[in-house]
Amino acid sequence: MDNRAGFWIRFIALLIDSIILGIVEWIISALLGAITDPEGILISIINLIIGILYFVVFQTKYNGQTLGKKITGIRVINVDGGNVSIGKMALREIIGKTISAIILLIGYLMAAGKAKRALHDYLAKTVVVRAE
Repeated sequence: MDNRAGFWIRFIALLIDSIILGIVEWIISALLGAITDPEGILISIINLIIGILYFVVFQTKYNGQTLGKKITGIRVINVDGGNVSIGKMALREIIGKTISAIILLIGYLMAAGKAKRALHDYLAKTVVVRAE
């Protein structure tokens, strides 16, 4: 498969998604923080849920793409070329990316290799490709 997306384009897509989520989280913090949650615990939980929903639901419903992936022209698919189910996307985004991050981001850096697959791609049997 020669249309696999490399490390840097994936990094830029994640950066865009992080900026979008950061803005949403800032708005939620501004609206709810001072009034209902001076400790920030509730806001942290809400932001975590929003982040999970953003990555899992968006990519499941919208052709394997978040807004960042859409802007950069990449998408997540199964290794067989089909769309990723919500269960596999949850495995990839929640468990896989957590493991990729815990091991000093090495799981993410694997996408810079010849196969252009990160650890979370291997776990969920997915690849990131250039959208057609």
